[in-house]
Amino acid sequence: MYDVAAGRPRCLAVAIGLTATLWGAAAVLARMAAAGQPVTPDEALVRLCLGVLALAAVWAWLQGMAGVADAWRGSPRAEHRGVRRLALAACGLAIAGALAAPAQADPDGPPHDPLAGLPLPDRAEGAAHPKHRDVVVHPGDTLWALAERDLPEPATDRRVTAHWHDVYRRNRGVIGPDPDLIRPGQVLKLTKERKQ
Repeated sequence: MYDVAAGRPRCLAVAIGLTATLWGAAAVLARMAAAGQPVTPDEALVRLCLGVLALAAVWAWLQGMAGVADAWRGSPRAEHRGVRRLALAACGLAIAGALAAPAQADPDGPPHDPLAGLPLPDRAEGAAHPKHRDVVVHPGDTLWALAERDLPEPATDRRVTAHWHDVYRRNRGVIGPDPDLIRPGQVLKLTKERKQ
């Protein structure tokens, strides 16, 4: 049989510990969120996460206090003892973790960058748009020959065909309606393809 009077000091200690933990967490979260209006989307996301964390802390406190209230009234069930012990162990770990957290060495120093030391994803290098270069048409040039010279070797016939069609589309205003008729002296814009 559960002795209600003997369990009440423990219930009181757990309630005080839970409340102290909640107030400590609230103080830390309030200090982190008190930096003013978020300037960047990252700061807004951090604020949102802090709010969710605060709600989770309040929910955990309410659940813990409900368990304390059950124990205070003397109505804990035998099947819930394992869950109660697990909850008490989690509370103890949370308090121990909060006490063992390293203090910031220099509060007036530069803030710690949480991404420092993490590998960054690969970033695209080079121009955002393909580079154009101008070519002057000489006697005997064809779009096929210009496209073939523009591609890295070895270029397949399929790639050369696709490239000369692209050159024609880009320069149709200069060439006119017939892609087989280019004149010496015309200046065409070629898009340099990257080597693969």
